Amino acid sequence: MSSWRQAAIFIFLSALIAAAASCTANKRPSKVETILANAAKDVAIPIQATNLQNPFPANPGSIERGRQVYQESCALCHGADGHSATQLGRGMYPPAMDLTSPHVQHWSDGDLFWIIQNGIRLTGMPAWNGAISGEDSWKLARFIHALPKMGTATGAPPETQSTALLKQADLIRYGETLYRQEGCFTCHRLDGEGTKLGPDLTQEGNRGRSDEWLIGHFKNPTAYSPGSVMPSFKNLNAEQLRALVAFLQSQKGSRK
Repeated sequence: MSSWRQAAIFIFLSALIAAAASCTANKRPSKVETILANAAKDVAIPIQATNLQNPFPANPGSIERGRQVYQESCALCHGADGHSATQLGRGMYPPAMDLTSPHVQHWSDGDLFWIIQNGIRLTGMPAWNGAISGEDSWKLARFIHALPKMGTATGAPPETQSTALLKQADLIRYGETLYRQEGCFTCHRLDGEGTKLGPDLTQEGNRGRSDEWLIGHFKNPTAYSPGSVMPSFKNLNAEQLRALVAFLQSQKGSRK
């Protein structure tokens, strides 16, 4: 990395740290802090990375593989839809970036490849070079660039689109991702994992509760379970709620 870029990174990060010195991660970053954080990410990317060419075409196969990698490794912080509206993503300082935003979308595939492989210090973005292969990183970059177009191909908003094309197994896998992404395990146990603040969900599929009941409970817990301390999950759209319900309804005993 050139000396001027190193100097730029130092200046930006120093300014960011100074701006954040009196803040906690519980407070939403100011506009200035957000600008500094984004600028620091920009200058952290080597110039040569921008010009790297993605060896894999932006075809359905590459994008689908990228989606699979994303669900396994990225959705926990950035959300299943890329908007980073997750408890973990919102709780980071600075918050995890909205991958559908113009700021992220202006990065080239080469930039995204470099970020995925190397991470960016002081942002919460780890280096994935030991867990995600180079090939999958390129395909993940294809998926990230396809994110803004997903859910709009038919002109209908994402929450009204049918999940009929999703196989039930895919819907359940998506629900499992959402279960972890939304931090359900911090209150519930499932197959021996999690805490006991809320009911054990290992046998949820045998309790006889309808999908409609579960969806209503997610949206307004106290209306269905008076005294419940469970938060509302109104941040999830209709498709996400159906996927989470499909996952819970599939839990009919220990899988171990």
